[in-house]
Formats: sequence, structure tokens, C-alpha cells
Amino acid sequence: MTTIFEYNKVCQFCGKAFIAQKSTTKHCSDTCAKRAYKAEQKAKRQKTDVEAIKERNRQKLLSQEFLSISETAELLSTSRPTIYKMIASGKLNAIRISERVVRIKRSDLEKIQVAIIPINTPIAEINKAKEEFISVAETLKKYNISNSWFYQKVKKADIQHTYIDGRKLYSRKEIHKLFAKKEYTEYAEWYSVAEIMEKFGVSQQYIYEYTSDHKMPKKREGKNVLISKHHWDKSRNIGKEESENYYTVPQATEKFLIGRSHLYDLIRAWKIPKIKRGNYILIHRETLDNIMNNRKLQ
Repeated sequence: MTTIFEYNKVCQFCGKAFIAQKSTTKHCSDTCAKRAYKAEQKAKRQKTDVEAIKERNRQKLLSQEFLSISETAELLSTSRPTIYKMIASGKLNAIRISERVVRIKRSDLEKIQVAIIPINTPIAEINKAKEEFISVAETLKKYNISNSWFYQKVKKADIQHTYIDGRKLYSRKEIHKLFAKKEYTEYAEWYSVAEIMEKFGVSQQYIYEYTSDHKMPKKREGKNVLISKHHWDKSRNIGKEESENYYTVPQATEKFLIGRSHLYDLIRAWKIPKIKRGNYILIHRETLDNIMNNRKLQ
């Protein structure tokens, strides 16, 4: 018998709540999926148009011999205050035309190392370069770490930052090596926490405690924690037929809202068939269901 899982989801296009049979389902219907695809394609076209406009403006600036503070900041993908600091520290030469007008030679910008890439690099290549980097805020969210812990580890590992479009960024590959937990690529099949709760009738807290006690391989995909199917099934030592015909103790206590000692009393009093698996026992599902249903009718 194949178990059908149900997941409470929210459509990423219309925001409507729905029930899905796969954890990867994103949309409530084919209509929303098609509309989401069209919206995604439209966003890509708009992004391309914006890049084209930025590239034209960039080429115009690169054709000028002298640049204003704002134009310099745009070419270096940084802010005006940063340009003023560079001028004050002597890192960048400036020509004062008048008391309020300052100009910078474009050729001088090619001599400084402020941006990750040369100033004449096309916008499309700049955006592609961004994909190899990650911001501090994105890192804190992705790896669930604190701001102080981030800077402590980065400083110790001597990971250098760079600036693109005025944002402080770090190498995505180096950050992943620093903060990502061990990857278990040798294991192909994984349970989600929701799947284990549904299949084995145990609570989320029980799963976390059990997997921690047994040191099972785990990994995180987005907000979901995945647990090695091989290790979970092996630790329970439960075959497919047994899982369909027998309750585990946590399943039985949670389903019938009774304590472990009460359950053991029932097993002894009614001589319910059971199977011992290491330190665990399996209770015959049909027999226990009949006993509990008859108790409710009395």
C-alpha cells in the first residue's frame, strides 16, 4: 500500500492555500503555474531592458575624460560618501574646478582597485559576477547565524570582501565552505520532518531529539530539514509490511492520547501481539485499534 502524503502549501502566484501531494509543488493549479511562468519571463525581459539602459549610460560615462562625483560613484559601483573618503585619504586624485565643483579623470579610475572588475566591464558581466558573491544579510539568513559570529569566523579565516553596486560582498564559495554543515552526498533518499511525522505518527520534537541521539545525517534545504531515510529506517529496524501493520510506541501514544505505562498495561492485559526490535517494540495495529474503539463505545 502506497502512503499518500499531504502538504499544506500556499500558492506562490495567487497566495491561495491548498493541499499538495509533493513537497516541491509551488502552485495551486496549472493556471497559476502558467501565469507564474509568464510573469517570470516578463521579469527577465524587463531585467534585460534595464541592463541595456544601464549599459548605454555606462558607455557614455566611459567616453568622457572628466567625471563628477556622482558619475564616478556610478562607474565604481559605490556611493558618493565613499568617493569623498577616497579623495580625502589620497587614494583618488581630484581636480577642483571651483569651490563647489570637483572633477575626476576617468583614466585615474583604472588605476585603483575599488571594484571587483574593471570599470569598462559590461553590465551583463557585472551582474553575472554578482552571482558568485553573497551579502552579509543573505549569509545570516541562509546559514542561520548571528552577525557577531559571522564577522568572527570571516576574520579568523581571512576572507576578504569586495564592493559591487555599492554593496559589501563575499565569495559565495568561501562563505559556503565556512558555514555550511557537512553534506551527505552519498545518501540519495531523504525524509522531510513532515513525512516522518505523518508516516510514524511522532511529534516534531521527538524527531529532533531522536535524530540527535542517534547522530543521523541531516541537511537543510531552504527552511526544510531533511533526514537520511536509510539511517531512520535502519534505526527503527522496521520493514514496509511491519510499518503498515504495527504501531510504534510513539505512534500509539500520540494517536490514542495515552501514556506509555497505560499502553504497556493494555498490551499485558489484552495480550496484544507485539514484535521486539532492539530496544523498541511494535504493537499490532488492528488489535489495538479494535480495543480502543470498543473502549470508546462502552
